[in-house]
Amino acid sequence: MFRGTVTNEKRITINLKNKISILGLGWLGEPLAHSLRNDKFAVKGSTGSVERWEELNTNPFYVGRIKIEADKIIGDWDSLVKSADVLVVNFPPKRIENIETVYPQQIAQIIAHTPNDKKLIFISSTAVYGNTNTTVTELDSLPPEKKSGRALLKAEELLKSHFNNNVTILRFAGLIGPKRHPGKFLNDKRILKNPNVPVNLIHQEDCIGLIKTIIKQDCFGETINGCSDKHPLRKNYYSRAAKALHLHPPTFEDELVSSYKIIDNSKSKTLLKYQYQYPNPELIFEKKRMMPIGIVGGGPGNINLLTIEAANQIKQAEVILHDNLISEDILSLNLKAELIYVGRKYGDSSNQKDRQDSINVLLEQYFYQGKKVIRLKSGDPYVYGRAAEEARFLSSKKIPYKVIPGISAALAAANSCNIPVTERNKSNALLICTAHTADYSFAQLKGIAEMLKAGNTLALYMGLKSLDKIIPQLMEVCQDGTIPINAISKVSRVDEVLLTSTLENIRQDLETNPLEMPVVFLIGAKPIAE
Repeated sequence: MFRGTVTNEKRITINLKNKISILGLGWLGEPLAHSLRNDKFAVKGSTGSVERWEELNTNPFYVGRIKIEADKIIGDWDSLVKSADVLVVNFPPKRIENIETVYPQQIAQIIAHTPNDKKLIFISSTAVYGNTNTTVTELDSLPPEKKSGRALLKAEELLKSHFNNNVTILRFAGLIGPKRHPGKFLNDKRILKNPNVPVNLIHQEDCIGLIKTIIKQDCFGETINGCSDKHPLRKNYYSRAAKALHLHPPTFEDELVSSYKIIDNSKSKTLLKYQYQYPNPELIFEKKRMMPIGIVGGGPGNINLLTIEAANQIKQAEVILHDNLISEDILSLNLKAELIYVGRKYGDSSNQKDRQDSINVLLEQYFYQGKKVIRLKSGDPYVYGRAAEEARFLSSKKIPYKVIPGISAALAAANSCNIPVTERNKSNALLICTAHTADYSFAQLKGIAEMLKAGNTLALYMGLKSLDKIIPQLMEVCQDGTIPINAISKVSRVDEVLLTSTLENIRQDLETNPLEMPVVFLIGAKPIAE
C-alpha cells in the first residue's frame, strides 16, 4: 500500500479517470497496478510469458500478452498503449551476452510503435552510473561498468530523443521488499568482496510511491534517482539482514581498497516533495515492517464466496498452510505457492496440542525466511477456526499478522438455503455452538436449550455424529418435537444437500438419507418456501 506523502499540493493534478498502462507486470509492475487501481486509476498491464499471463488474468484489470523482440512486437500493442494517458515501461534488460545490442533494439521497437506525444515513465537503474567513490547525482555522466548499465543508458538516450519532455527516467537503486529480502541476497555466497562500501537500496513501497507521485504531479521531462537516504556499509547491512531471517551471516574478505558510489536522492525529495517510507533500508529488518502472516478465512468452500482480500492474500502467498476443507478451486488460485497440509479430519486421533505446536513452529520458521505466509482456514478464522491459538502465539513472538474474515458455514448455509436465522417477531438471536455441547455442564446445555425454546435459532457445527446425545437434551427442555431442524451438507459447493426435518424425526431421516460431512445444522427456523 502506498503511504508516501506528497506535500506540493499546487502541482497535483489528479484525474481519477486517467488511464495507466504498464509494460511488465513483474515484482514491481503487479503491485503498482493494484496500487494505482486502488487510487481509482484505470489500469492495463502486460507480460511476455504465457504462464505468467494465465496467472495474472485473475486480477481485476486487463492483462495482455506482449513480447518485445529486437525486430518486432508480438501482441496487441495498440490495445495497451492507444488509450493510455501514461505508459510505464518496466522492462529491464536480460542477462544475455549481447544485451548491449539487443536491449536498445527492443526499446527502438517500443519507440517505433508509440507516438512521441505519449507520456512515458521509463524504469531504469542506478547501474547507469560508474563507480567514482563519490556521491553521484542525475547531472553526472559516468561510464557504466556493467553491460546492463550500458544497455540501459543507450535505452534512455533513445527514449529521450523520441519522447523529449514527455518521458521521465526513473533510476532505481537496488530493489528490496516483499519476496526480495536482503537477507537472502548473499546467503548462498561464500567469501564476498567490498565489505566496507556503502549500499544503495530502495524499497518496493517507495518505488511505487515515486511512480504514483510522478503521475499525479504530471512531472515529465525529468531524470530522477530513487534511493533511500541512508547508505549503510555492505558487510554490516547484509550481516544484519541475515540475522533478521535467522540465517548464517555472509563471510567477507578484508579489503582496504574498494570501489563504490553513493546515489544522491535529493532531486526526488525537492522536485516531487516525496517523503520516503524507508529512508533507511535497515527499517526492513523491523518485524513490524516484514510481511505479516495472513490468517485467512477461506469461507465454506465456494471460490466465489471468498472476500477480495482473502483472494489477494492467497494469490500473493509463497507458503500456504491449509486445512482439510479448503477446496481445490481455492487452492488453484496460486499454483506456485508451497502448499503444506496441516488439517485435521474426523476420526484423527493425533494430539491436538502437538499439531497446533507444529503449525506455530512452521509459521515462525517461514516468517523468518522472509516469505509471504498465510494460514488458510475454512469458514471464518475466529468461528471454530482456532485462529486464537495462532494469533496468541504470533503475538507472544511479536510477529506481525492480520486476520482476514471468511463467511462461516452457518451463515453461508442460511443464505444458500433461504433460512432466515433471525427474523422480526420470530427470532432475534442466533447462537453458534458445536457438538461439544454434548459434553457441556447441565447448566450450559440447559441454557442453550432454553434459547431454542424461547424462539431463537441455533447453529450447530460438527454435530453429525453427536445427535444421539444432543437431540434428547433439546427435546427434554423444549418439550416440542416439531421444532424445525435443517442439516446442510457441503455448504455452498456444487454437491450441497439440504435435509429439512424436525427434532423428533431428524435422526430417522438421516438414517434414511445419510449426508456426507461436513454438515452444519440450523435449528429453529424453516427455509422460505419457493
